[in-house]
Amino acid sequence: MAGLAPLLALPPVALAARPFVLHILRGIRTSGPPARSRVVVIHAPRTRDPLNGRRAVAPIAAADRGKTMDTWILGTVRARCVRRIAAWAVVLATVALVGLGQLRYIRNFLLGPYVLGAAELDAIGNVSEAPRYFVRVTGARARPTGLQQITVRRRGGVETSRKVSAAYYALAVGDKFLICRSASGVRTTYEGELVPLPADLAGRLFDTPDAMAMRDRFFPFYVNSASFRLPGYLAMAGFLVLALLFVWQALPAWKHFRDPASHPLIKRVLTWGDPVGLAGAAQQEAGSPRYKGGSGWAVTDQYLIRSTFFTFDLLRLSDLLWAYKVVTKHSYNLIPTGKTYDAVLFCYGGVAMIESKEATTDAILGFAAQRAPWAIYGFSKDLQDYFNKDRRAFCEAVEQRRQEWTQRG
Repeated sequence: MAGLAPLLALPPVALAARPFVLHILRGIRTSGPPARSRVVVIHAPRTRDPLNGRRAVAPIAAADRGKTMDTWILGTVRARCVRRIAAWAVVLATVALVGLGQLRYIRNFLLGPYVLGAAELDAIGNVSEAPRYFVRVTGARARPTGLQQITVRRRGGVETSRKVSAAYYALAVGDKFLICRSASGVRTTYEGELVPLPADLAGRLFDTPDAMAMRDRFFPFYVNSASFRLPGYLAMAGFLVLALLFVWQALPAWKHFRDPASHPLIKRVLTWGDPVGLAGAAQQEAGSPRYKGGSGWAVTDQYLIRSTFFTFDLLRLSDLLWAYKVVTKHSYNLIPTGKTYDAVLFCYGGVAMIESKEATTDAILGFAAQRAPWAIYGFSKDLQDYFNKDRRAFCEAVEQRRQEWTQRG
């Protein structure tokens, strides 16, 4: 279903629809929702971009634009913008606090590894608080301790493989030894993070009286040669994603808060006529909707209203172009776990995907067919192809059906 969004900003004009489109569209039911036996199991088109436009209108006068300043729609849009701005403020404050708490790591990430010798290592008291702990240490010689780290892979509780992922070496630095964990074998220079020597590792290293007698000649920390900068690179990638989300979500919210008239919904509503009366009617209907579905959608007498904590949208049922039911089968390990049902309604200005129980989904489509009998109902591959390949012709055909329906009425 890729490509269903967005629909072109089409001001449908009173032009004759292309004959081959009308031939397809005239054969589709318009009196109600599609029969269950004709429902096609497909994946619903998940689209984020709104459908733009309704029909060509005169420019909005300044007086009319001012009428939107006290409406319920404008107030709700601004409230959602404030919530988004507040949420992003919390996110940015959290990121700043985390960054302040990781200044020690950031300094070592940027300036390390520090070259330390015996004197610098001896001067370290608590390695967990040492300002320089991403280090490169060179010793006179290194000897294997005989301790290895074994990585075991299992599948279904059964061991499938095992391998030596690292070993521990004793590096002679001055008159002491520094334990180094490495996967690169015996070397005289090791690079990595200085970390406290864990009790279980110390217990294995000094498990004999002779080894215990030499414990004072070992530093109380060791070098872990695992990639020190990898967490930083992952954090940078996460920060980049966060920055992109900020540009995508936070900046538009701030723009729409400062200039509500720039919000797509406000622009759309202003083309519908009296914004004050329309907002009052929408608010009244939102209080007692006919049907409710998932993702905050509600169906009222005249509108499709979506209201969540961060989002708000409003579509008119009279602007409906195409509607159909989507049945999605779910399974786990090829075992069926159930079905979900969506009523998909494409309008000028946006698309509503309303998840609900099957009976409610059928009722929504039936109600939509009563309110907009000229729209197209049901799904077929041919219809989808026409919708994707020539949306202008699709909309022109729907407008011609509207005219024909009006003339018959």
